[in-house]
Amino acid sequence: MKKVFNLVLLVVMVLTLVACSDRKISDETVNVIFFTANTNASQVESYLDLVPGTIIEAPEDPTRSGFLFAGWYKDFLRSEPWDFDNDVVGETSIVLYAKWVPMLFNIIYDPNGGEMPTTDYPLTFVPGDNRVLPLPKRTGYLFVAWYTYDWEDETSTKPGDKGLQILPNNVFEDLYLYAHWKAITVVVTFRVNYPLTTGAPAAPNSKTMTYGTEIDFQELEDTALYTFMGWNSRADGTGDWYVDGEIFTRTQRITVYAIWQPK
Repeated sequence: MKKVFNLVLLVVMVLTLVACSDRKISDETVNVIFFTANTNASQVESYLDLVPGTIIEAPEDPTRSGFLFAGWYKDFLRSEPWDFDNDVVGETSIVLYAKWVPMLFNIIYDPNGGEMPTTDYPLTFVPGDNRVLPLPKRTGYLFVAWYTYDWEDETSTKPGDKGLQILPNNVFEDLYLYAHWKAITVVVTFRVNYPLTTGAPAAPNSKTMTYGTEIDFQELEDTALYTFMGWNSRADGTGDWYVDGEIFTRTQRITVYAIWQPK
């Protein structure tokens, strides 16, 4: 009796498998897969188990940052559009490809006191552009980089933020860029330049000066025979005078000379 039961069970299992196999073989439905993009695009639900010859409805338009949707296409190169009013689904499953048109955005530069180059530089961009950004110039300053936030002085730059040298690839709107600068620093060396070989005061140590700061050089004490007149860029006093309280505008290292007047 047990053998008969097992035999009947085996027959039932075989018939079930055959029925399932026949259903798969005879299943003539097809699918329509909607491919939007690899990144930054919303997904569209596929149409499954369609009967060949079906006219499908257009799904809701997908969205993608920085792009405009321009329809569904039958081929990956987006050369043959799908006509939802007339095209029918064939005997095999298909993929329809979304076509995208990149949006054009503006670049607005704020050189923060600098001058933009005279050569061409990008004023617009589309998503994916990786063009090099321009290098402005400013007297007394070194250009650091472009930033998306404004600059007032060197403390405005966030620590560790290297800024932008090329267009970013994750911006999908008009881009406002601000130049950040670093003031040039130079070394000033002092020469006592005393008229006599003896009796000269000690020379001050060299000093690092930042462009645009006030001059504050050490004054030398008068001697018994000479009065200290100040610091000059030439030993004979015919050069530029460096007077305390005036703004330092030197961009290269310099040696200054004490000028003396007989009493």
